[in-house]
Amino acid sequence: MPSEPRETAEQLYAVIPHALPLHTRVEYGLDVSDEQAQYLTREMLSLNLYWIYSALSANLPARDADRVFRALQRRIEAAWDPEFMLQGHDVRSYWIEMKDRRTAYDEMVRSGGTPLSLYLKAVSFLESAQAVHADDRQRVLALFIDLIPEDAIGEMATAIELSDPDTH
Repeated sequence: MPSEPRETAEQLYAVIPHALPLHTRVEYGLDVSDEQAQYLTREMLSLNLYWIYSALSANLPARDADRVFRALQRRIEAAWDPEFMLQGHDVRSYWIEMKDRRTAYDEMVRSGGTPLSLYLKAVSFLESAQAVHADDRQRVLALFIDLIPEDAIGEMATAIELSDPDTH
């Protein structure tokens, strides 16, 4: 049954991780401050949004992919502080950063990059921002591998059937 972009965005939103809670940091052996955890959350969000954008673009006409992605952006903005715990981080500057990340990740994929190579790139972004230490590289990689649902995102994107906006 066809759905609205907002409904589809909600479904995609529901499968991605939000804030990185203390118990998850402890589980992965990451001894990071709350501020560093915010940078991890941002980077994880960027990776999730990359997979979502790619899956939408591969499975939907450009107009529909944009409608869903814009609805997802609005949903994330509404949850920025309460669910992502990103107080003090400007959402507008985040979208600019995320677009730059998406461009970098696209270039890597076009050059034959794998999900692991994207995750390594994300870890290098975190290291350069001093959000994680180099000796935490493997722990952060494990976190990304375990928590970023790229397969589920792809499966969801192949099943999307949007209602026609011109019939409303």
